[in-house]
Amino acid sequence: MGAQFIGILPRCAKMHRFRKLRQKRCCKNAPVRSSCEPRTPRSVTLKSFFIFIVLALACGTPARGDEETRQVQEELRKRHLFFRDIDGRQSVDYAIALKRYQQRQGFAQTGVADEVTLYSLGVGEPASPGEGKADLPDVPVLKSDAMQREPQSEAPVVPTQAQQAGNASKAEIRDFLRRYFDACQSPNPDDELGFYADRIQYFDHGVVDRHYIRNELAVYLQRWPSRKYSLGDSLRVQHKANATTAKIRVAFQVANPDQKRSARGRTDNTFNLARRGDSLEIVGVKEARVRRPSRHRSRPPNFPAAVGRTINHVFRNIFH
Repeated sequence: MGAQFIGILPRCAKMHRFRKLRQKRCCKNAPVRSSCEPRTPRSVTLKSFFIFIVLALACGTPARGDEETRQVQEELRKRHLFFRDIDGRQSVDYAIALKRYQQRQGFAQTGVADEVTLYSLGVGEPASPGEGKADLPDVPVLKSDAMQREPQSEAPVVPTQAQQAGNASKAEIRDFLRRYFDACQSPNPDDELGFYADRIQYFDHGVVDRHYIRNELAVYLQRWPSRKYSLGDSLRVQHKANATTAKIRVAFQVANPDQKRSARGRTDNTFNLARRGDSLEIVGVKEARVRRPSRHRSRPPNFPAAVGRTINHVFRNIFH
């Protein structure tokens, strides 16, 4: 029995050495990966690749402008709380402006446009189909969207008795505005500057001079080198004292082919006009986006009352 056991040991040792040699040959001849190397689970590799793609897309894709945020920015600017570009993108200045508005109204100062804040501002309705997609470019679109300074205290320009354009006919004013918007399509800013007075109430910028407007136009024309404007039929003219006001709806299309972005929509433009020799000149201009007719926004429900009504309705259904 002992001799048999002793005879088995050399045989086992030979088999062990044979297996070890075979394993080495297998590792040496394997072109890519042998059974000796630890295998990396395929699921781990795919998971890592998927995470890498998601992070790359999140970091490489710029945030797009949101239409609701754009409307809130416009309303906050009207209340002299927000003076940055109207681009539909949330920022620190946007949150600070919201907090100031919420403080004025007695709301919770969260810096977030919640349902109560949106209702108070009167925004939240979808954009007009004429404005195209709600996902507008994350850059200012209209001239009045550019960054604003604090409103100037200087009073608006009022024409003198000699400058008043009360005798201007509706046909003359329409022809003047048509030529003005033709000049707005020109690549030369001087073509548009020729329609302005020496000092003008320029959108929300306050009363400015032509030098200021030239600088603003240089930036705007660079942002939107291609521009097209079409006048609507509803021209309204009002003469009051020395002031002559003309209101007209305008369809616009702007584009930047090099950067592959574009925008379109409609605006209601208001012009204050004065007489300059045999022609007219603009002493004030404002614009506002045209949106879909606003639906009646229901007032946010009173929370305790709403809960009481809900409980009452549930109990009635149970016991009836």
